[in-house]
Amino acid sequence: MLYHILGTVSAVAFLLTWYGLAKQIINVEKLRESNQSSTQSLSTNQFASSFFAFYANFIFGIAIEPFSHYLVWTRFGALLLILVILFQLWYDRRSIPTGLILGLCATAMVIGLCSMGFRPYPSVAKLGANSLMLIVTALLIQGTLHQIIVVRRSKVIGALSPALFRSILIKDVTTLAFALTMPIAVAWPLIVLNGASVITRGGLLVQMKMVGEKSGEKNGHKEAS
Repeated sequence: MLYHILGTVSAVAFLLTWYGLAKQIINVEKLRESNQSSTQSLSTNQFASSFFAFYANFIFGIAIEPFSHYLVWTRFGALLLILVILFQLWYDRRSIPTGLILGLCATAMVIGLCSMGFRPYPSVAKLGANSLMLIVTALLIQGTLHQIIVVRRSKVIGALSPALFRSILIKDVTTLAFALTMPIAVAWPLIVLNGASVITRGGLLVQMKMVGEKSGEKNGHKEAS
C-alpha cells in the first residue's frame, strides 16, 4: 500500500518536472522571437546528462519486476521534452557535437521503447541497468558541475530556467521517498542517482540565485546612475 501511495505522490510531483522542462522550452522560444541568443548559458552537457539520468530511471522501471508505471511513464514524458530542448540547442548552434548528442539521445529513446517488448529482463540485464544508473550518476554530477561553471563564467542566467531545477529537486526528493519503499538491494542505484541529483542541482540553484542577485544589483546601479 505504501509503495502505491508514495509512487503516486512521486508521479504527481514529477508533473512539476514536465512543467519546468516546458518552461525551459518556452524561455528559449521567447528569446529566439526577440532575436536574442536563445540558448545563452545553456549547457548541452547538462541537458544530455539530465536526459540519461531520466533514461536510467526509465530503463530501471522497465527492468524490474513488477513493471514500474510510476517510473517509466513519468520519465518517458520528460525524455521527450529534453529531446525538444536538445533540438533547440542544435538548431541554435548547428554544431556537430550537439547534433551527435541529439542523435545519440534519440537513438537511446528508440532502444528503450523497443526493450519493453523483451522484459522482464534477466539478471544480467538488471545488472546492466544498475551499472547504467551508476554511470549516469557520474555523468549527471559532471554535467551539473559544468553548468555551474558556465553560469559562473558568463555571469548571467540567460535562458536557463530556475523553475526547471526547482521542479527537479522536488521530483528527486519524492523519488527518494518512493525508492525507500523498495528493498534496498533493489533500490540502491535509484537512491544514489537521485541523492546525487539533489546535491548537485541544489548547488546549481544556489549559483543561479547568486548570479541573479548580482545581475539585479548591477542593473539597479545602472538605472540609478
